[in-house]
Formats: sequence, structure tokens, C-alpha cells
Amino acid sequence: MFTQMHTPYTRAEFEERMNYLREQMMNGKMHFMRGLRGPDSLLNVRHLPNRRIDLLSIDEMARLTANQVYQMRNMDFEGTIIDDQGR
Repeated sequence: MFTQMHTPYTRAEFEERMNYLREQMMNGKMHFMRGLRGPDSLLNVRHLPNRRIDLLSIDEMARLTANQVYQMRNMDFEGTIIDDQGR
């Protein structure tokens, strides 16, 4: 069963998704196969002097990856949504 992806409405929501993806990658919970374009796309994301994300440096692949990872954060491997207690 497919569910609609919820896209961010504000800059803060979008930055939350990008930061969540960064955290998952730093914790070793997100991996990419060799030869995929995703990692290169994420490496091109820059920060502004005020430590915010430069939205102009984000391409479609980085945006889709961040939205997908954020959408799947509360799903188990069978595709059903679980709550914060793992139920």
C-alpha cells in the first residue's frame, strides 16, 4: 500500500528533513550503493555563514532523499507505521 509523501511547507520543515538525513548518515543508518548519484548530490549541499542550509545548493536528488528518509522514519520493514515506543 502506498502513502502520499508529505512535503515540507516551510524552510524550517525542509531544514529539519535535511538535518535528519545528515544525522542518519552520521550514525551509520543510511548507506548508498556504489555508483549511485545520491551521495554526490548530498555532498554538494552547502551551509550559509549563519549555519543554515543553502537551499540553492540542494538539487532534486538531495531533496527527494531527505523527504523519503524523513517519511520512512516511523516505519518498520513491513511498511506499517509504528509509534515512538516501537509498537
